[in-house]
Amino acid sequence: MFLGLNSKLFGLNFVWQKFPYERIIVVSQGRFSEDLFRIKTPESCIRWILVAFLGTVNRIKNSIKGIPIQSFLFVFFGIFCNITEVGAEENTFRFYNLSRLKEILEKGELKVAGDAAYEPFYIINAKEGYPGFDYELGKAYADFLGVKYKFVSYQEFNEFADAIKKKEADIALSGISSNLERSKKVKFSRAYLVATPAALIRKSALPPPPEGNIITTQNFRSVLDLADVNGVTFAVRSFSNRHEYLLKKFKNNRIFTYRDTLAAWEAVKNGTANCLVADSFYIKGLLLKDKSISSNFRPLLEVVQREDISAAFPYGDIMFIRNFEFFLEELERSGILRELEDKYFNKSDWVPETPIHREAFR
Repeated sequence: MFLGLNSKLFGLNFVWQKFPYERIIVVSQGRFSEDLFRIKTPESCIRWILVAFLGTVNRIKNSIKGIPIQSFLFVFFGIFCNITEVGAEENTFRFYNLSRLKEILEKGELKVAGDAAYEPFYIINAKEGYPGFDYELGKAYADFLGVKYKFVSYQEFNEFADAIKKKEADIALSGISSNLERSKKVKFSRAYLVATPAALIRKSALPPPPEGNIITTQNFRSVLDLADVNGVTFAVRSFSNRHEYLLKKFKNNRIFTYRDTLAAWEAVKNGTANCLVADSFYIKGLLLKDKSISSNFRPLLEVVQREDISAAFPYGDIMFIRNFEFFLEELERSGILRELEDKYFNKSDWVPETPIHREAFR
């Protein structure tokens, strides 16, 4: 067997000095390490570490003599995979010990933050069996973990994030749209619903159809269709994805911002603005709750921009998020998530007998 020497071995550079018998070395089976290092190698601890390593290589080489190379590689690969698997298990235990999930399972309780008045994600004075989309999702996740479900009410995203950080809540489910700025405070799961900026515009704010030519009447189906309409004033929740969208697409229009979407809707109803902009699921909920809205307002629900509705988790808690996302995958696979969406956003069975306003519960 012939061995050619490189000047670089395992990332360490060596300067090989000239000597009388510099040549390709013929290595015998018994003198693999010794003959290799007969070359003038610096007298250091590195040399002896490498000698020991090459001695091990020599013993392996001798032990596999006569074994087909394919079989050896198969066995070696199996050993390598086993070592890798052991390492992965150690990492899994390390992540679990640092995860909020461990605390939840030990305490036997999952605390979910949300806005109690953000219908139909949560429903005040709910009918039996219709507590709200996110309420049911959070309760199902608690059941999956085998722990008790506890709802804690907050109104804004920053309150959700602070509650999670302070361990007053473990996760937040409240029709939350994820974005880059918000991701600096919490870690988001993948989307469990996909929405779009939608609108309810007062019909009187739309231009009348041309007389005698109905075919050429402009159809208003999305928020973007309002770009060429004069006199449109918007009401929107401040610092939301919809607010950012309006600032980008409607720079010349008046935009009134409010702490929450309910307040924005009240502003439209009392005439401060003539168009509410919210996520499409919220608009659908309003139309299902009060069918008379469509007599004075036109819904604009066509997609203009994707908005991911996600769950908020403690920042960097990979184990917790992965566990929840597996739970979501199972809900999707079994069709349960689709049934929940249909229950709250396509049917009106959830609508309470008597509408209740947030102010009554402050």
